[in-house]
Amino acid sequence: MHKILATAVCTAALSLTAAVTPALAWDEIATREVTDRYDVDVISLPGNRTFARLKVCVYGNPVHFYDFDVFFRNGGHQDVPVRARINAGECTRVIDLKGGRRNVDRIKFKYEETSWFVGRATVRVFAE
Repeated sequence: MHKILATAVCTAALSLTAAVTPALAWDEIATREVTDRYDVDVISLPGNRTFARLKVCVYGNPVHFYDFDVFFRNGGHQDVPVRARINAGECTRVIDLKGGRRNVDRIKFKYEETSWFVGRATVRVFAE
């Protein structure tokens, strides 16, 4: 009985790790907790680090994204067409920033947590 339980726990842990592994190889640059209503958050990124690609991952509860904009330090901006529900444990596609490596000033999200479950959703932004 204990061997079956141990095998089940190991299998569950490995499947969870496999679902989130791609983001672990990236740098986490921002985190935000999402409320259960429509919300607009602007996440400012300090420093002068440049990135070529972004990915947004959701933890806890699902999140419905309405709009996602990336603003650069040179004044430019990129609208990212995510506009979808991302379930907990999943990430958006890889988002290539226009113009190669860019210095990101801030990211603006319009979204809402869409679960009936207790708790909050967390959105994490990863970059490379």
